[in-house]
Amino acid sequence: MPDDPPSAIGNLADLEEGQIALSRYLVQRDGGLYLALSRLEATADLLDFVNRVIAMGLYFRELDYARLVSLLYDAPASRDDPTRTAADEVFLAVDIAKFRPERRSLYKEFRVDRGEAVYLFEPVYLEATAAHGPDGQGSDQPLVSGRSAAPETRTVLDFDEFIANAWAKGVRFGIDVAMVREGFELDKPERRVVARSRPFVRGKDAEIIEQAPGLHRNNAPRRLLGDRVDLRQFETRYPQVAAGIRLVKKTPRTLGVDGRDVSGAELPAPLPKDFELARLAGPGTRVSHEKDGEYLLASVSGFLNIDRRTNQFSVADKIVSHEGVSARTTGDLLLTGEVYEQHGEIQEKRVVTCRSITAFADVFGNIVSTGGVVWLKHNLVGGGASNDDGDIVVEGLASGATLIAPHGCVKLKRADNCVIVAREVVVERATQCTILADQLHADLSEGCAVAGKTIHVRMARCRREVDNVFLVQVPDLSGDDAQVVALQQHCAAQEKVLGSHRARIDALRGEKDVVSYLALAGKLRGREASLSSEQQAGWRRLSALVAPILRTLSQLGEEVRELEAEASASGVELEEALAAREQACRAIACTIDRVDGETRIHALLVRRADTPLTDLPGKELKLRLRNPDAASKKLFAGSAGSFSWTYQTPPRRPA
Repeated sequence: MPDDPPSAIGNLADLEEGQIALSRYLVQRDGGLYLALSRLEATADLLDFVNRVIAMGLYFRELDYARLVSLLYDAPASRDDPTRTAADEVFLAVDIAKFRPERRSLYKEFRVDRGEAVYLFEPVYLEATAAHGPDGQGSDQPLVSGRSAAPETRTVLDFDEFIANAWAKGVRFGIDVAMVREGFELDKPERRVVARSRPFVRGKDAEIIEQAPGLHRNNAPRRLLGDRVDLRQFETRYPQVAAGIRLVKKTPRTLGVDGRDVSGAELPAPLPKDFELARLAGPGTRVSHEKDGEYLLASVSGFLNIDRRTNQFSVADKIVSHEGVSARTTGDLLLTGEVYEQHGEIQEKRVVTCRSITAFADVFGNIVSTGGVVWLKHNLVGGGASNDDGDIVVEGLASGATLIAPHGCVKLKRADNCVIVAREVVVERATQCTILADQLHADLSEGCAVAGKTIHVRMARCRREVDNVFLVQVPDLSGDDAQVVALQQHCAAQEKVLGSHRARIDALRGEKDVVSYLALAGKLRGREASLSSEQQAGWRRLSALVAPILRTLSQLGEEVRELEAEASASGVELEEALAAREQACRAIACTIDRVDGETRIHALLVRRADTPLTDLPGKELKLRLRNPDAASKKLFAGSAGSFSWTYQTPPRRPA
């Protein structure tokens, strides 16, 4: 093979067979072929030219393979770049020459698998006539190594020819130049990986970075004083945030880098995931575009909630929970918010301390409210609900539960075997319940023990041979009457002392000298009279005479004012005692519209010396109500009919 094969580049005007005309963006100079970047409109144009060269049986001589790959598969500078000049020409190859058939036959196929191209290197031979033809171009007959009788000579493969052969066979990217050149020198057959694809580099998904501490719930046990811990409670379950605080920051996605297959085909990197921060902004939050990034802010102060299904952030003045209350999820809860919504079950032995709460699922644990409303949309089973200063409403079934609302109303649809203590109880159906209330309104009472001041039951019937017991609480007025009598006697004594003081004052003011002194003193103060020098001496004698009496009048006047104030306070206290007595006796009544089973009704005298019924545990309260003492007065006992009774206030004991 000659050192410098003839050029296959021709002029378009007199182009011969086997020659190729250069495209407008290729320039031939003494040093070789150059690519004018300013003329190259698209990379596809250069790729099309290279394909035409190879398809015509030509190849690039002394090709800058790395430059060609970079021009074809890396993004070249734009031809419209104003900084481009005529000097922006890059070397491509020395020339374009014909790839002779006898030389092409020396090159084998590639095995392409899993992004790698493998080639079998082995010693190659050319027939002598093909290696040194008389015209320097070899014989015209197709000669194949090992098939001709002509003598063979050892030859070597050419890198430029190898590139042309690889291109024709579909291997156009990632050729390892050093590996190929080493393969040319091998003396025995050996397969080597000569080209590798360039894998794509994955980008980075857009993500959020937390900005405020404590956005997530802390499931560590709550720490107490003295380095102790409460294993029943978690440290933080419902984080609170202030208005304007940065919650999270969005980190934009980073695009990946596309790869390239050995065939030159693009291996696109997967598009990283992105999201709109506005889609994460729920009620009480807003998106803020700032110089250093995009932030999600809390627009109001309140409790932060992150929806696990939608990842939406929201801030509200109430706590909303969907996970329930259990030893695994929350432990016991001590909540500071005004409103709490629980959509999951409150499991057995769990305690929720809060103000207003709405439970949408079953409650098996205990709810302790300090005020507001306890609203149970479903059932209360085996647990309890208490409200220090508010109402309790159970829309489902209350069974085996304890409900306490000393200053509020307990409303139930159905209660079975419950202990209910409240100011007022309204129940549609109560079965074997123990109820203590100032007012009770029940549609149906079955085998219940009830104590109250105002009792109204539409129907009372027994339950499995357990009768109804109704105790109408009547006040013990003996103490009130004694207090009223004592206050009346005290007021009478004060009036008697006041009368004595007033009589003495009148007597002293009626003395002749005092009358004269007071009359003249009034005229002098009003400037209705004036005294001569002789009269002034008499005035001084009169003043000295009545001075002791005037001091006594002053003391008596002060005592009278004090006694009048005490008498007024005693009178108010007496009126309050009388009003309290009347209030204690007011609205005491019991009405059973229909009795349909064993029913007992007693008037229970509530003595102040006795332990208050509200202080008795549930079992003791039930026993106390079902076993009235001697102080009780039977009003009714029977299994049919109706009953109506109103307490009449007894007359006061005279003082």
